[in-house]
Amino acid sequence: MTNNTRRGLWIAAIIGVVVIVTCLCVAVLGLGGLAFIGLRRGSAGESATAQVVQPPQQEASQPFATLEPPARPSTAAPEFPTTALGPGAQETLSTLQSVQIPYADLRAQAMEFLGLSDIPETVAFPSEFDAGDANTFWVLNSDTNRYRQVDTQLAFESPHVYFWVEKGLTYDESALRRLGDEFENKIYPTNREFFVSEWSPGVDGDPHLYIIYASDMGDNLAGMFSSADSVNPLAYRYSNGHETFFLNADNISLDEDFTYGVLAHEFQHMIHWYRDRNEETWMSEGFSELAAYLNGYDVGGFDYAFLMEPSTQLDTWPNDSGSNAANYGGAFLFLNYFLERFGEGATKELVGNSLNGLESIDQVLESLDATYPDGSTPYRADDLFADWTVANVVNDPSIADGRFGYTDYQMPFEITPTASLADCLGGWQTGSVNQYGTDYIELACSGQRTLQFEGASEVDLLPEDAHSGDYAFWSNQGDESRMALWHSFDLSHAQGTVRMSY
Repeated sequence: MTNNTRRGLWIAAIIGVVVIVTCLCVAVLGLGGLAFIGLRRGSAGESATAQVVQPPQQEASQPFATLEPPARPSTAAPEFPTTALGPGAQETLSTLQSVQIPYADLRAQAMEFLGLSDIPETVAFPSEFDAGDANTFWVLNSDTNRYRQVDTQLAFESPHVYFWVEKGLTYDESALRRLGDEFENKIYPTNREFFVSEWSPGVDGDPHLYIIYASDMGDNLAGMFSSADSVNPLAYRYSNGHETFFLNADNISLDEDFTYGVLAHEFQHMIHWYRDRNEETWMSEGFSELAAYLNGYDVGGFDYAFLMEPSTQLDTWPNDSGSNAANYGGAFLFLNYFLERFGEGATKELVGNSLNGLESIDQVLESLDATYPDGSTPYRADDLFADWTVANVVNDPSIADGRFGYTDYQMPFEITPTASLADCLGGWQTGSVNQYGTDYIELACSGQRTLQFEGASEVDLLPEDAHSGDYAFWSNQGDESRMALWHSFDLSHAQGTVRMSY
């Protein structure tokens, strides 16, 4: 960026007071996947349905030795004027902050609600397979949300991979071997280096991961990981009982670069699910794109999509899988920025942190004792977000302590200002921006100017008002989580039939 274009960019980064986790889980199995959009190589969107969870007790996250943030020159922390919340908003915020959302434990739910008892956490010890062996798996169509059983044949094996191909599919055997070798020798160790380990030996007691190449998985789907496959089939009948991810033979070829990135992406989902069962979708997807990038694969144009739409809200995920390219890009860029700022150890800690979303970033930065360069002001997720919005437009790590640019990632182009204001005589300009989204406004005025900004300090939690009064029941929402409403009623004196309407 030239000095001329730097002259007048005003960053309006509006951070909502109450940030809501979106992407309501509506089914019982968890999917992390890639779908196609109209960006380079058919880039990815989200496979989107819901999520489940449950293998054995998760291992405690191990501490990492080098978690010190880089030294920073002495620069005072910025001061932002704030507006006090109203009593209703403060009560709502306090309630949300006090809630502990449990992850969805499918095995426990099956025993609690289906009358099943003593479901083992793992299945029987596995058999060893050789090339040419046959096996049958459940495969989900993401468009219809229906399963079918697919007969497959083992086409490739290595110390950590069984690669199964649906019978009847035509495929390039040498391309499959190259893909399998690349996963075994590059993707597997790289992902484990940055994100630690999947559940191994896993639900089946076998260190092999299952890759299934099958058809009829959905018109826009490229690949998918389903956490339901890491559950004992006694708890969920469609579980394959192995650590599994899928490649859609209808949409991707085994010899294209995009497919390699899909495997890195889906393997990160598998690792992240094991380390943090109910992580927010935006963060898990961002880390999966980061996994593809760290393995040397193109991120499919998602960074382009976000840089063209920087007002996209960072910490949310749309339900429409055809409109989430910018969400993938924003999450990838933000987490890559975190990695460049705080290093590999902090990134591992973030993946395994039991909190979710921005709260987990707050906790990791606190564990690092991260502060502004003044050495006393705590540096947290909102501060990281603000610096990142500047880095996306300035992208010059030589400024100050380096926080206003990327050190390794090469931005494909400069952000275009959202608006340009040439009215230098004063007066109000109105507009809107998403929570945790950014508008870049260019001021084409000479000389010194005074800017005054006013923004809403409160937003509605829900798009509906309470049915009556000021309060309403709300189950909350979360990914791979058990959402429920609980209330006790004394019906000891009730007469006749009792009905509940809602």
